[in-house]
Amino acid sequence: MTFKDYIVEKLKNKNGTKKILFIDGEDKRAQSAAMLHQVDKIIEPILLVNTRSEAGETTVKVIAVDELQDREEELIAKYVERRKGKESAEDAKKVIYDKPILATLLLELGDVDGVVGGLINASADIMRAAFKVIGPKEGIKTISSVMLMERAHEWYIFTDISVLPEPSVDQLSDIAKNASAFASAIDFKTKVAFLSFSTSGSAAHPRALHVREATEKFNNEFKPEYRAIGEVQFDAAFSPEIRKMKYKDEGFKKNPTIFVFPSLEAGNIGYKIAQRMGGFGAIGPIITGVNKPINDLSRGSKVADVYNTAIITAVQVED
Repeated sequence: MTFKDYIVEKLKNKNGTKKILFIDGEDKRAQSAAMLHQVDKIIEPILLVNTRSEAGETTVKVIAVDELQDREEELIAKYVERRKGKESAEDAKKVIYDKPILATLLLELGDVDGVVGGLINASADIMRAAFKVIGPKEGIKTISSVMLMERAHEWYIFTDISVLPEPSVDQLSDIAKNASAFASAIDFKTKVAFLSFSTSGSAAHPRALHVREATEKFNNEFKPEYRAIGEVQFDAAFSPEIRKMKYKDEGFKKNPTIFVFPSLEAGNIGYKIAQRMGGFGAIGPIITGVNKPINDLSRGSKVADVYNTAIITAVQVED
């Protein structure tokens, strides 16, 4: 079973067809992915464009920014409500037609079930909209991201790869919690490895201790079904045989399903090496810990990446 087939099976258990909004509706890759979805009927794709003409000749549903003036008061009210006194109606009027902000407002208002963007808009703009309008899930302090790595029948989750440059101990633990919650939502086993350049104290360095403390915090607070391993080098995490020789603490058998990188720098480099040299497909970034599904695409994404990320976004929708 391919990863796409696996996720489509998960979607069959959802109530109704999910409406997924493509922020970059004028981008040809978004339009092609939307057309494929319209044919497959896995999700209901919607293109967000500045003017209807930007969508070209398409049978996909379109929302045009310049046609939403009659909803301005509703959009302003929702934005002010979500900002909780931090911004006024006057402030709102200046930003509500910015496409990432508008997309998240439409998500909050229930017009759509999930949002995908990043082909044209910068990741920072997508994340800013997610923070300002959607916000974190109840009880969650940290918003982070995962990348789904897939090659034939090998599927892994890499985290964090697009949000937190230098996570604290608490944030690193939260990153693992968010990734584990996402894994559970798609019925992945949650076997977590906290990666480092050190295994079981082989390098006496504050950065290695940082990872060990985050591992302990995650295990004590989240209490995963499979106790996470860390701090651990990638070879020891990935290979049970090497782990037996190098890792001193208790842990699970076989391979991890979730790899927690110690920094954004390491995570971003790691997934791109796996993608370009290892032949893995990379689906995401998928934002985790946020209250409603909004996901960011790399500006170098292909049509298949956009198509797959929209499916993942639909799976994240809570019925």
